[in-house]
Amino acid sequence: MANLDPITSWTPADAAHLGRRAGFGLSPEAAAALAASPPGAAIDAWIDGLGADHGAFTAALAHADPVDEPARGSAPNQAPAVPGPHPYLVEGAQAWRNDLSRAQAYLAFRMQHGPYPFQERLALFWHNLFATGWQKVDSVALMLQQQQTLRELGLAPFADLHAAMSRDPAMAIWLDSVLNRADGANVPNENYAREAMELYSLGADNGYNQQDITELARALSGWSFTVAAGDRIPDPTSPGRWVAGRGTFRVYDGGANPEGEYLWNALGAEAPPARLPDRHGGGPVTFLGQVFADIDAASGPGLAKGEDVLRSIVVSRAAQASQFLARRLVLHFVSGAASQADLDQVAELVRTTPGFDLRQVLKVLLKSQWFFEPANRFALVEGPVSWTVRAARALGLDLAAADAAGAAQNRFAAWAQVVETFDLAGMRLLDPAGPNGWHEDRAWLNSNTVRYRTKLAAALALGETFTQGGAARALFPSEVARWFPTAPASPQEVLDRLVALLQPAPIPAAVQAGWLGSLWPAAFTWDAASQDQARQLAFLILCAPSSQLS
Repeated sequence: MANLDPITSWTPADAAHLGRRAGFGLSPEAAAALAASPPGAAIDAWIDGLGADHGAFTAALAHADPVDEPARGSAPNQAPAVPGPHPYLVEGAQAWRNDLSRAQAYLAFRMQHGPYPFQERLALFWHNLFATGWQKVDSVALMLQQQQTLRELGLAPFADLHAAMSRDPAMAIWLDSVLNRADGANVPNENYAREAMELYSLGADNGYNQQDITELARALSGWSFTVAAGDRIPDPTSPGRWVAGRGTFRVYDGGANPEGEYLWNALGAEAPPARLPDRHGGGPVTFLGQVFADIDAASGPGLAKGEDVLRSIVVSRAAQASQFLARRLVLHFVSGAASQADLDQVAELVRTTPGFDLRQVLKVLLKSQWFFEPANRFALVEGPVSWTVRAARALGLDLAAADAAGAAQNRFAAWAQVVETFDLAGMRLLDPAGPNGWHEDRAWLNSNTVRYRTKLAAALALGETFTQGGAARALFPSEVARWFPTAPASPQEVLDRLVALLQPAPIPAAVQAGWLGSLWPAAFTWDAASQDQARQLAFLILCAPSSQLS
């Protein structure tokens, strides 16, 4: 049985475990500092983001956006090369929003340097559960708007998060809510209604039937979004085409259209319509055994009824929904080998927390003795994104150093050179292959994906550069001297420090001896040659099986 009682004391190794699972790692110094505080208060603050200094990050982010970014290639997901301050979709300081790889790089930059790592880690978790793909949404801006919603509501009561994602413009395109109409003789599009239960709250065939899907689709009919005139952006790659820079949720119910707002699918119109089309169906809805009256006449838009129906899932099917959430949370944050009894324990926690309040659930889970059990450490294969970001935080420049190093090193343009490798390693940010997202744990590793981890490891550890326009730029700027607060006196001290930084699972002694014997076969001196060998050792550690575990 999972012991969900909180720990009462902890060590730097415990804090490092928390940092790996609920963030993107901690330096040995940061883990020791965190462990100096009582665990209950420290973990609460970690989850709530208390004490995070957003000032330096916000400043760095503000001048991380370049207009002199390297010229891009011609791949479909890249912006075309445009000299000078380019006009691509969103102009000026927001130009990066139009290119998938730059948006991916922006997210990776946030994960590496953001002052609230748990928020970013949780947004990544929800991105996998509410998996929405750029390929169909066809708008980087809407995808980033969704990411911000996940960031803001990641710790909200689950019904709030579920409802917000149901109103999200990117989701509305991804699962065809924008095509869901029940006015007149139209048959509701059931795509989102089905996934709202199967993928987002209950699991397949778990407490609902086809009639429930049909009724939920009818309750949500007419849910779409509009685009303010200022967010209607010309697409230079397709003359005459307009795209959405931001969407605002609306129920298309025949009501007056807010002045100057375009319908999502009428962006090319010369003038916005005066009224929204009527796509919302009327009449009572029977869903999961409960009847919801036709409240349209009293409440105006169909939002209230749709919201009520959607939110009833975690009440009418609390047992199934809590089991569903427990399984996803445990697999991501605790263990891939939890027993049914363990999952039942966590499901009970979810079910008995008022409103399925995720903040309270996660505070119990991440403070529990079960979370910190030795058997649950290094028991999950880490996903390629968090694995890469964690190594970048360990080996790359910190935010202050990157900022001081100047624009060429600071900008997330460098991340843009490697984020496509996330896809090859199995996890294309903002663009999963389907609505069921990515599998986790052992699914991350196979003979194909591992080789791309070695490429990322080389970029991180060996100081590789890319050259464009005759200028070389480090992929991950780093200084070996920063890895070592004091000069190591032996190869073993080099190894010990790198292990402390990179936090791999235990490495067999024979492997360690083999590495050190090969890299330093003779007398040791901490000189430039040894620092190059330290980079090679970091590369070997990152490529080792023990480093793929969290």
